[in-house]
Amino acid sequence: MNDFVMMFSKGLGRTYLLPVYQNRVAKHIAFWLLYYISFSLIWARDGNYFASFYLEFVLLPARLIAAYTMLYLLIPRYLLKRNYQQFVPLYIALLMGSALLHCVSDYFFYQGLLLNEQGPLLTLSGLSRSVMLINSTVLFLSAVKIFQLYLMEVENNKGLQPEHLALKSNRRTYIVSPSDIRYVEGMGNYANYHMKDGRKIVVYTSIKAALEQLSECFVRVHRSYIVNSEHIESFSQDCVYVGGEEIPRSKHIADEQLLAGLV
Repeated sequence: MNDFVMMFSKGLGRTYLLPVYQNRVAKHIAFWLLYYISFSLIWARDGNYFASFYLEFVLLPARLIAAYTMLYLLIPRYLLKRNYQQFVPLYIALLMGSALLHCVSDYFFYQGLLLNEQGPLLTLSGLSRSVMLINSTVLFLSAVKIFQLYLMEVENNKGLQPEHLALKSNRRTYIVSPSDIRYVEGMGNYANYHMKDGRKIVVYTSIKAALEQLSECFVRVHRSYIVNSEHIESFSQDCVYVGGEEIPRSKHIADEQLLAGLV
């Protein structure tokens, strides 16, 4: 059993986890290289590119620590869980700690080694400048991370079926479960919702608008028909059978589309 688990883990790592990990690492390396080169060129003074590239290299570790602590610790454990009382002080502590490391690195490795200057280790202006530089990087990367999480949430919610639909018909509003809808028949400006209990609810809406309210379980098999794949009894090249009813099927509808909602 242990041998099987080890073999499965190795196979999974080779086929999926390792490529994903390598792809993520490659993206991060590419971003930080671009970041490093860009700011080294931006902050170069009087054409002294060596000093600028050296300074950015010395100060990069503090920004890396701040950025990844924010992305993989503070955001998932505190911000996303709305634990603001712990998130705010930890964020401030992260900025101050990273800024101190920023100043110490600048003092020993840039001023001391390259410039051979003996200035003060910490000043209020220097600490404030370090906080601003680190905070700008952290805020930018955090915004990108949160936007990615938002897109993932939207994508994950696309296939979710709403618990109930409100269908307005003849001055009444019917609260129905989408799973109770067998198929929808378009009638120009109206749509007939055929329910599994035999009811037919006539709603003033287009077939396109009706489809937008429904989940991926519903397939538009014809320009005038939407069927709930959960209620499909059988199908052929030309027809789909739902609740004993024969519904026309367009030629471009593949079998996989009819079965998509059942997978």
